[in-house]
Amino acid sequence: MREKEKNGMIERAIENWLINTNERNYQTAFCQVLLHKGHKIIYVSSHRSMEQGKDIVTIDENGDYCAYQLKTGNIDLNKWRNILGEVKELIELPITHPSVDKTKIHKSFLVANGEITDEVRIQIDQMNEDNQRKGRMYSYLDIINGQTLLKEFIDAQGEFIPKDLENFRLFLELFLTDGGDFLPKDNFFSFLNNAIFSDIPKQKSKAISSISSSVIMTTYMLSPYQIKNNFYALFEAWTSLGACIVRYAQKAKLKKEDWIGSFNLVKSEIIRSLSLLKNETLKREDFLEGDWLGDGGLIYRARATIVLGTLAALEVYLHKTNESYVKDEKLLKSIKDNIRILWCWGESAFPYFFNIIKYLEFSNEKQIAQSLLKALLEAIIKSNSPKSQAGLSTPYYSASDILEAVLGINTERTDFSQFAGSSYILELIILMLARRDRREILEKNWRKISHIQFKEFKLDDIEDIFLWRTEKGVNHAEFPKMTQSWKELVKEANDFSRVPDLYLEYLDLLNFFLLVCPHRINKAIIGLLDKKY
Repeated sequence: MREKEKNGMIERAIENWLINTNERNYQTAFCQVLLHKGHKIIYVSSHRSMEQGKDIVTIDENGDYCAYQLKTGNIDLNKWRNILGEVKELIELPITHPSVDKTKIHKSFLVANGEITDEVRIQIDQMNEDNQRKGRMYSYLDIINGQTLLKEFIDAQGEFIPKDLENFRLFLELFLTDGGDFLPKDNFFSFLNNAIFSDIPKQKSKAISSISSSVIMTTYMLSPYQIKNNFYALFEAWTSLGACIVRYAQKAKLKKEDWIGSFNLVKSEIIRSLSLLKNETLKREDFLEGDWLGDGGLIYRARATIVLGTLAALEVYLHKTNESYVKDEKLLKSIKDNIRILWCWGESAFPYFFNIIKYLEFSNEKQIAQSLLKALLEAIIKSNSPKSQAGLSTPYYSASDILEAVLGINTERTDFSQFAGSSYILELIILMLARRDRREILEKNWRKISHIQFKEFKLDDIEDIFLWRTEKGVNHAEFPKMTQSWKELVKEANDFSRVPDLYLEYLDLLNFFLLVCPHRINKAIIGLLDKKY
């Protein structure tokens, strides 16, 4: 297929996405376009309650304040009359924000992903002229229609439209997926790292454009998941993109000021996706999906563990970043009610359990939290002892992998005995117990612990912690000491002197990222999260 044909197909895919999406789902891509044009984003509406008709507020390259109201579809006279009140708030009311001078008139823009009819354009012109003639200190209303939006998206995408056949195929597969399943993380990471972040250009501006392009391209590819309201897949995708951006920025040695705006957009989408997942979950009485005849059992338990663990991570984040945040009693009740059905299918379940434990602890449910931690220790000791016939799988096996193996869906039978005798998470659990002064549990079980190898994949390049796959590193394995000094163990559990600065700087992202890529768990990250969260 010729390059011109591929570009044409992708541009038509972008146009189809823009026509069929809503204002909330093109908001992030539009914000990225504004960043690309030199704007500084100072406010983005959550759409829970519109802020005086302003969905986005920026400072442009000339230092002028700009306010945008985003709409879906065509705007004809009927729709214009329905939104006129919001439009008047947009142009008449000053921007309310700590960093904005209220005495300075802002620029106003009505943005639509459809067309604005000539009758509406005439009314807008008349309104602007009337305000100017009467000396009203209102802002002038400009319009941005669907065709202009499409051009700006394609221009901002620039040279990063996938050109080689493999990346083009990956884009189409992601764009045309059903959207009701888990994110195909292998393909998603491959596309980002091969089509957009593959090279470190000599020109800093090109590296910055790569990051801009990644946000816009991701918005297109997530359309199927947006349509299906698959909030968990959206969370996984935005978290994966955030990780790729941080790694690329480190590799390219970019100044944080050059890319942090894009990263903040991505981070806001992570939190938004989790918030929507939480709202959906707490409205329901169970975790069933689709036809109940084909649901239940281990599938149900895995889904409950994933959802509750992920929402616990959100609550832990909000608790840490907002001093006035009040814990959600309904979520706490759901976790306590379902604690007995949580399923540790393998070591990739650990991040979910870790966040549930942390959430229970700050919710003053320490006894339940410590019982859960003790149960994890005992499960690893029992399942992964050298004599075990079926060990808990390594973090490289997802819940889906284990379910397929257990239910006989996977034709290649998984040999669970291969996991016996070693563990990637046992040392992490031991250090967590040491921080909590649970000496008696470890003393009672140390002889059994000492026969199980501690395993860890040690990266050559620290920023590769944010990769889905890498061969740059070594698998490290060692047995714990046959006899262990309690004093030394506690000291090790609380020693963070050698922790990389990168972990400290992006600890919030790492906690979410470990849910997406549990095979990136290590004792330094878990130790930091355990101590600082």
